[in-house]
Amino acid sequence: MKKILNLAVVAIASMALLSCEQKDGPVAYAAPVMVWEANPDFSTMELSQTMDVNIRVKAEAGIGTFIVKVNSPVLSPVISALTSDNSSDMDLIGDSSLIGALDGLTGGTLPAGEKLAGKTEVNFNLSSLVPMILALSPEKGSDHVFTLEVSDKIGQSFSRKLTFHYGGGNSISVSGADLWNNIASIMVSCAESVKAPAVFFGKKGGTLYELAADEDGKYVAAPSYETSVNAGGFDVLTVKKGTGIYASNVYVAELREGDQVLASCEFSAPEGDAIPNADMNGWSFRVWEDASGKPYNITYPNPEGESFWDSGNNSFLEQYGADGVATVFTPLCMEGGEKGTALLSARMVLNFVFAPGNMYTGDFIYSGFSGTAYFGKKYGWTARPSAFKVRYKANVGVIDNTGSYDPQKDEWDGKQDVMRIYAAVIDWTSQHGVSSGMTEPSGIWDPCLQKSVEEGAIIGYASAEIKESSSDYVMQELDFHWYDADAKPADGNYSVVISFATSSRGDYLTGCSTNTLLVDSVEWVY
Repeated sequence: MKKILNLAVVAIASMALLSCEQKDGPVAYAAPVMVWEANPDFSTMELSQTMDVNIRVKAEAGIGTFIVKVNSPVLSPVISALTSDNSSDMDLIGDSSLIGALDGLTGGTLPAGEKLAGKTEVNFNLSSLVPMILALSPEKGSDHVFTLEVSDKIGQSFSRKLTFHYGGGNSISVSGADLWNNIASIMVSCAESVKAPAVFFGKKGGTLYELAADEDGKYVAAPSYETSVNAGGFDVLTVKKGTGIYASNVYVAELREGDQVLASCEFSAPEGDAIPNADMNGWSFRVWEDASGKPYNITYPNPEGESFWDSGNNSFLEQYGADGVATVFTPLCMEGGEKGTALLSARMVLNFVFAPGNMYTGDFIYSGFSGTAYFGKKYGWTARPSAFKVRYKANVGVIDNTGSYDPQKDEWDGKQDVMRIYAAVIDWTSQHGVSSGMTEPSGIWDPCLQKSVEEGAIIGYASAEIKESSSDYVMQELDFHWYDADAKPADGNYSVVISFATSSRGDYLTGCSTNTLLVDSVEWVY
């Protein structure tokens, strides 16, 4: 009887296990992939003595086969002499005679055999093998192609072609541009007669700077930073003009010996990131209600359906006049007769509430005479800017209103007002709120005076004060200052703030009630 019960328990357990397997189904493994960090798009690379040909291979189900097909007029015969079938196709897992020969040829830098079989991720480094082509006297203008074919243990396969070009005795090329860290690899090949090669790099039409080789003999174009102390007492970094590689620019790389240019090339960096409605041409209306419930429109510098820009408005802003036509009574509107211009106007609402003109990236929520400006928008940074450029016209007067909660109201009363512009790269998990109005303000922040807020880090900023009026438009370029030159906002976080204010102390309701600021266009500078 006991034996029968045991068999029954086993049967039930087996059925339960089978039921779970049927419910969950087989484990899904991603197909193999290859990543070449030094050359992300696997573009043709110029042969040189020092190269970065390190391919990261991932196969979740484990590597089953790994074949490298070599199509090179000079290297293929060498490989054919090493393989067991005398072909130039390298079976790096199944051909034991080839594996032993390659180990001696590359000094063990090329993984094969058990270093590949069953692995879910490997660094497949061809950096020693590929430059050997140069020692075999390749023909000028020839291409040398390596086709990597990988299959995993469940039969999924993937292949990529690596093409290397030989242009002659001396060559130079640019690859692997990283537009956030502003670096790129410079590949160099020199004839044996060149004894003292030098590499120069810079923007086309500008000054070229000599690059020093690293300890591995490789050349990297990278930014140089200068350190200073900002108003908050923090060390900040600004990029040295002309160094590094930035989006939307054309660069020149030269291989020289003495005064002679042995080889040169041009490299066009991809376009940078665009600021939504940067030319202020896109405008739309948002419907609000006055105290009696009557609807009215407030204009915003966003195309219909977008909400990148906002303003610290409240319910008394743009309301209907006696004739039913909207009366401009707002700190932000489109300049009437001048398309594509945001007009930020300070106002005395009901003759006693000071409202500064402002515009920023974020969202505003109002309640009566007070409101909260929520700073920050999610933004997909692909390229680090070196500066922020704005075209504006300003009318700046003397402060005629000081807020009762302003701790410096006596210092500012009757003094020349100061407008404020800034752009900040941030890494915030949520928006940062600043509340201001008839009650004591809260949440006031300044990227020049602090490195973080409760919501996260301030990575860098570009900032300017406007103290003088301008009868004509001014184009001003604001250099970025970085608290951290390596950090990048996390995906999905709030990552950018751009702000304009007709009074720098407007959060305290301190400023000049007749100030106006016309913003015509904004853009990142690379």
